[in-house]
Amino acid sequence: MESLALIVAMLLALTIFTGPISLILTSNLFWNYSRRSKWLWVFRRILVATISPLGMTVALFFIFTPIPVTPKIVAAVGLALNLIALKREFFRNKPWPRFIRPSMRDPNGPSGQR
Repeated sequence: MESLALIVAMLLALTIFTGPISLILTSNLFWNYSRRSKWLWVFRRILVATISPLGMTVALFFIFTPIPVTPKIVAAVGLALNLIALKREFFRNKPWPRFIRPSMRDPNGPSGQR
């Protein structure tokens, strides 16, 4: 029974800590520092692209299982932080409305008329 509690604690820790770690790795400080070296840039990108989906998967597992509300809230926060980190890594200069709804422009509006 203790090993089961340890596994659950490790999964919850994975959910909690992957989001902030990914956010730190995608911050402007690390982003600009890793641009100097190609291997560091690739390593940082692979690390973010690996741990963020892993944390998101575990967070979704916690969200959709019948457990108390507190771990679900923690998992939802972890999921949101990982989503923000992935957006910052791969779609850095794209604003959120464009990221969520790519076809946001109205073809009949002022910008669609020629």
